[in-house]
Amino acid sequence: MININVNGAFIVLRIFSEYMVSHGGGAVVNTASMAAIGGPPNMVAYAASKAALLGMTQTAAKDLAPYSIRVNAISPAYMGPGYMWTRQIELQASAGSQYFDKDPEIVEQQMVGSIPMRRYGEINEIPGAVAFLLSDHASYITGVNIPISGGIG
Repeated sequence: MININVNGAFIVLRIFSEYMVSHGGGAVVNTASMAAIGGPPNMVAYAASKAALLGMTQTAAKDLAPYSIRVNAISPAYMGPGYMWTRQIELQASAGSQYFDKDPEIVEQQMVGSIPMRRYGEINEIPGAVAFLLSDHASYITGVNIPISGGIG
């Protein structure tokens, strides 16, 4: 997880920031996760890798601001329906955790019940936040993480 979520993002950031410096600026949006903020059970490696990505985002924002490069992040939580939602439910149910039931249907109810908006997010709710952070409307925003979480966190 560290290799993909942190090292991969770092390499891409380094390459694109060099290009952006030579072209007068730009904007980067990293995809973190509410797992980095809330520390959900049974997700230690994932939460740690996404927390590292948030730290990288904040530091890169300061380092690259003098070059007119903005670096921000989004942190989705509980996005569904689809494979990842179903897989997350299955993993939580099979983990034998004290936090979740062993029945996937009950786990899904528990997860949705933990969201203040009482529903999972849909993937089409993410692009608007990304487009905003990449736009000129966010020209003075850098080092920020926007939760896309239905109120979690």
